Amino acid sequence: MQNNLSQEAQKNVDIWLTDAKYAEYKPELEKLIADEDWKTLEDSFFMTIPFGTGGRRGKVGIGSNRMNKATIGESAQGLCDYVVAQLGEDAKKAGIVIAHDTRTTSREFAEYTASIITANGFTTYLFDSFRATPELSFAVRHLKAVAGIVISASHNPPQDNGFKAYWTDGAQIIQPHDKGIIDAVENVASLPDIKNNLEGVQIIGKEVDDAYIAAIAQESLSKSRSAIIAYSPLHGTGTMSAQKILEHVGFQNLTIVEEQATPDGSFPNLPNNIPNPEVPSASEMVTQYAERLHADIAITTDPDADRLGVVVQDTDGIYKLLTGNQIAALAAYYVASKGAKGFVVRTIVTTDMLDAISEDFGLNIYNNILVGFKYVAQLIREKQDEGDETFLIGGEESYGMLKGSYCRDKDAAVAALLLCELASELKDQGKTLMWQLNELYKKYGVFTETLANIQYPGADGFANMQRIMKQLREHPPTDIAGTPITAVVDREKFEGTEKGNVLIFELSDDHHTRLTIRPSGTEPKIKIYTQLHAPVDAAISDAKLGEVKTSELARANTLTEALTKLAQ
Repeated sequence: MQNNLSQEAQKNVDIWLTDAKYAEYKPELEKLIADEDWKTLEDSFFMTIPFGTGGRRGKVGIGSNRMNKATIGESAQGLCDYVVAQLGEDAKKAGIVIAHDTRTTSREFAEYTASIITANGFTTYLFDSFRATPELSFAVRHLKAVAGIVISASHNPPQDNGFKAYWTDGAQIIQPHDKGIIDAVENVASLPDIKNNLEGVQIIGKEVDDAYIAAIAQESLSKSRSAIIAYSPLHGTGTMSAQKILEHVGFQNLTIVEEQATPDGSFPNLPNNIPNPEVPSASEMVTQYAERLHADIAITTDPDADRLGVVVQDTDGIYKLLTGNQIAALAAYYVASKGAKGFVVRTIVTTDMLDAISEDFGLNIYNNILVGFKYVAQLIREKQDEGDETFLIGGEESYGMLKGSYCRDKDAAVAALLLCELASELKDQGKTLMWQLNELYKKYGVFTETLANIQYPGADGFANMQRIMKQLREHPPTDIAGTPITAVVDREKFEGTEKGNVLIFELSDDHHTRLTIRPSGTEPKIKIYTQLHAPVDAAISDAKLGEVKTSELARANTLTEALTKLAQ
């Protein structure tokens, strides 16, 4: 066996064979060894799942690099140990809140987590059924708990699940707590002897739900409710959040995609079972509904309902999926145009149009944060909770958004509220969301953003990602597809803010044209983000604007393909 596995995989396999806390997995592990399934063993044990931008997430199965009761239990125990070490024994009274999505193993993992936490003497709150991730964030604040946990793999494939931890302010764990929890997890010598029941667990539901929906409703900026809406929760938790808020505030013309409304972690009625609003195929069915209904807006939410996808009718009458950047720009402009004040936040890979909008309306924007909504939450804590500023809205290119600070994570429910209100107001004026987007391009220039994902599965893939980033960092290209690189920004060397494994290749002196490359924090892939900016005359015709958009997209694709080749 030693010659067939890496040193780290061998070490982890030996631990799982000999440590009593992994005893229930020993027969399955011994079978894998007997079958000489070295590929599965290597991938399952070559590392221990770390906390990334979305916490701990991966395939469900046996191994240190898998989500199972052992890694879930260690995560829960490590969190308990860390909370007590940081906040003292009294923190146990305040308690920990647990939520989960609709995945097939989520309820089992959530109940097991609750049992672990209760065995540690904590007050334990567990939702009575699946809930949106942002409601977990809200619940931590609402119940004045010391921490929160959501069992979810967000928009990942059906075979995945995850454990995401939240701190006392309802925000995802960041430094130094993430490293502290990992250290605590690694030091877990044993797990409590539990019967995996819910004795002593406080089951929560309607009271928190009602408070959550009421809090989102406070973010409304219009009374217009005329939009015809098609909505799909993609078999996830959005029926408890996005659907509820739209119904609560009085949208009458709301039609649910029934085929995708049932909670089902296998995501059966989705092409390739992929429940990701970023993937065009996830919007196929809601688009069909939109066409039949002549909808003004069609929306989807991912399984834990923190991301919103939007489909609108273009000037040619064809329904098209907007990008996360376009959605963020529309929402930010809508909020700013209502006279709302406060600061705006975007990540380093989110459209610079948010900067242009903020400048236009005299709003302060923080635009240099790493990818991950936990960094938006960190700014809310620093600038609002501990400072004298007020958070207004934050967005990221990956379809995440938050207005207001009722929770501290991206929330598809409030995003749906804003976009449906904007669609209604435009409809009342005989206009559309695409008309509004084109007006933004005429006002601020055509911002074009693309995203490419390069997959690197398994242990070899992880090593290749590290090698590629190291190569690009040490020997950066001087040009991309013939366009000279004007500057290279290495966020591992960045001073004054969070460091990260991110490289930015700037292609213009105004910083609006750039390519950004980074490994995903939650999935085995490298992401390449391209942004271009083309100033246009405000009086440009719609036809000419369309030509500029097409030309810029082609150029963006050329640049992306060139950098992709360098990352092979």
